[in-house]
Amino acid sequence: MHVFRSALRARPAILLAALAAGLLPGTLAPVAVAQAPTQAPTVLIAQTNGAIAQELLQLVNAERRRVNAPPLVLNDRLTSAAQRHAQDMATSGRMSHTGSDGSTMRSRIDATQYRWANIGENVAMGQPNATAVMTAWMNSPGHRQNILNPAFTELGIGYATAAGRPYWVQVFARPR
Repeated sequence: MHVFRSALRARPAILLAALAAGLLPGTLAPVAVAQAPTQAPTVLIAQTNGAIAQELLQLVNAERRRVNAPPLVLNDRLTSAAQRHAQDMATSGRMSHTGSDGSTMRSRIDATQYRWANIGENVAMGQPNATAVMTAWMNSPGHRQNILNPAFTELGIGYATAAGRPYWVQVFARPR
């Protein structure tokens, strides 16, 4: 879980809390790969307007309705940033908020020319479907905070699989 506000830098304590929030066994914890694959894995990508993205959007908005937060709408630029990161995680075989090329949530969103005031990101790996990944995120305080944050108005969703393992990304934002 990562959250940024325009013109503010993340504090070390916040980063540690975000890291700790992702340490749920088998769901959201970063994974280190001991040995790089000798051949690039085949990566399957869900279409940005596909059933998975729509299902996740519906699940997110159902949770937001429960706390009277406004619904989110899908944004193509945020989806592009999310999909790029999901594909990168699937290709590299590791889950992280930092891309294999050193990219960050902020740099991936900025690369799409999206002008943001607030941004946040949830990543996960291994959950077999949208319901399972939403359950994992909602059971993690930091990830739940991103999903329910009323300041966010738009969402991008990324999904890719490699070697049968799903990788999930949500990018939240409020435009300037």
